[in-house]
Amino acid sequence: MNIKVVLLTVLLFQLLYLSVKVKNDKHIKHIKHYIPAFIISVITAWSIYKTFTLSGFEGINSAIFSAVGLFVSFVFTKHPPFLKAKI
Repeated sequence: MNIKVVLLTVLLFQLLYLSVKVKNDKHIKHIKHYIPAFIISVITAWSIYKTFTLSGFEGINSAIFSAVGLFVSFVFTKHPPFLKAKI
């Protein structure tokens, strides 16, 4: 149960970080590059919800999938895919 609460807390902080990052982006055209991070966050939220409803080995698999989803969401937020950075 503690793992589920930690996953949910991390997801909330990740969504807050993503929202702040999108809000602080100075170029409105770059907001579309954060859409994959939002999609991964929604999938991860569903997986965390399923973790609360499942028990046993299915719950563990869903928790692992949720942790991987949170990591991918963080990477997509930090370095948006398909964004060509100017050096």
